[in-house]
Amino acid sequence: MRTPFVVVGVIVGLACGVSTAIAQSASTPPLSEGWQLQVTPYLWASSLVGQLGIGNQTADVDASFSNILDHLHFAAMGLVDARRNRVVALTDIFYTDLRGQQATPGPLFSSVNPQQKLFILTPEGGYRVFGTANTSVDVVGGIRFWHLSSELQFQPGVLPGIDLQASRSWVDGIAGLRAWHALPNNWWVNGYADLGAGGSTRTYQLAGTVGVDLHRHFAVVGGYRYLSVNYDQDVLLDTTFKGPLVGFTVKF
Repeated sequence: MRTPFVVVGVIVGLACGVSTAIAQSASTPPLSEGWQLQVTPYLWASSLVGQLGIGNQTADVDASFSNILDHLHFAAMGLVDARRNRVVALTDIFYTDLRGQQATPGPLFSSVNPQQKLFILTPEGGYRVFGTANTSVDVVGGIRFWHLSSELQFQPGVLPGIDLQASRSWVDGIAGLRAWHALPNNWWVNGYADLGAGGSTRTYQLAGTVGVDLHRHFAVVGGYRYLSVNYDQDVLLDTTFKGPLVGFTVKF
């Protein structure tokens, strides 16, 4: 597939100074002594496209954010970003409980009712390879931990209805780059890209944000995030999550 090579190209572009993209941080001030901490709860209005499956039964999913919102029972999302001089650390947490989002079964069943609980934890560490008062570039790496609890309720068609349930956890190693650039009047843009594999065949992420500092301790951020994964180990999660996001940052 060509997509991972495209992601590598984007990462290289970031290293050369691209200053757009992520839900992976708020504004980044110039180098200073002591730890600096930022906490950003956010809402990711993600759509879901791809395939879900258990065993040899699969369902095609093409659910917009409005469809997902109609079937969302619970969600929690947030980013913690810390830095001391050139050392950086960040952790992104994402959890959703979806029940009955739009999906299409194969020809042997009349319909399918999917239910998924998905938890993603992405801790990373890194080093600031370039930093000025207006621009910075960080090299980062870490893991992406996934836990998926999946249930597919296939309704009777050519075959009798079946109810399949399974849970899986896996870990992918990831590497990426992050770039930040200051704009006039307390505005800034931020960019992030990563690529990884391990438990899954591949996973990659691209994201971009623009934000404004309202106060030395507060900022508002908005942008777009794209996350893809292909995991197929008796449980199938071959999907893309993509959509706009908005968050509020508290800086300590």
